[in-house]
Amino acid sequence: MSVITYFSTHNHNLSTPSRILAMEYLIKNEVSATTFIDAIYFVEEKQKIVLFHVLDMMVEHHINYLDNYLDFYLEKALKETHESTKRCVSRTLYHQLKNNKSRYNRKQKQQIILAMFDWIILPSAVATRVNAIHVLYFLVEEEEWIKEQLIALIEQNMQLHEASFVSRGKKILKLLHKRKS
Repeated sequence: MSVITYFSTHNHNLSTPSRILAMEYLIKNEVSATTFIDAIYFVEEKQKIVLFHVLDMMVEHHINYLDNYLDFYLEKALKETHESTKRCVSRTLYHQLKNNKSRYNRKQKQQIILAMFDWIILPSAVATRVNAIHVLYFLVEEEEWIKEQLIALIEQNMQLHEASFVSRGKKILKLLHKRKS
């Protein structure tokens, strides 16, 4: 059975056991990231969201899963508009950069930086924005302007009084202020 057939006929859901089952399928069948991403973009939208959650979990537990396919992943993932999917993408980037800031090359980092700023500035769910500020914190040394812009956006977004954003925002601001200008 092909990967596309498997994920088209096995309707996984967002429950942890279902995502683990899907992740185990990927591992057992040694499914490459490109094959899985192709399957994600083949299935219907509702299942696509579930599979992005599976990919997020896969990267969290197997941090190198996407390493040979970073361009392919970014080309598709950074264009996502569904909030649940954007949250997964920003979380995946968070885990990867937390583990190894040099995982991405300069061009890829530039793509990530622009997308994360867009996701903070344009209407996005709070979880996406929280992850995006942390991703940008990991990349703050890439460009001189990032620190100043990130501080301004965090301060602006903290005025919305969303508890999770305020909590992470305070943490990131503290870390940014500790960094040399």
